[in-house]
Amino acid sequence: MERSLITDMPRDKYVERCKQRAFDYLDRGDLKNAVALFVRDMNARTDCELPHHLAELGVSLLIGGDAPGLKVLIEGLR
Repeated sequence: MERSLITDMPRDKYVERCKQRAFDYLDRGDLKNAVALFVRDMNARTDCELPHHLAELGVSLLIGGDAPGLKVLIEGLR
């Protein structure tokens, strides 16, 4: 993600942008990039960093091919 978006955007808007990018990949059936980019984008800001257990849950859902579960996980993050 562009550096200026990471640093200049308010937290809530940044999180929504990260979520939307992940949903775009989920809609295309690309679970791997949905998880990888969501975790990377969220962790790019210290005030958005995902707890380790949530990142691991995302990977577990990816391994299981659980797109609906990933969507619920991502939707629920604030």
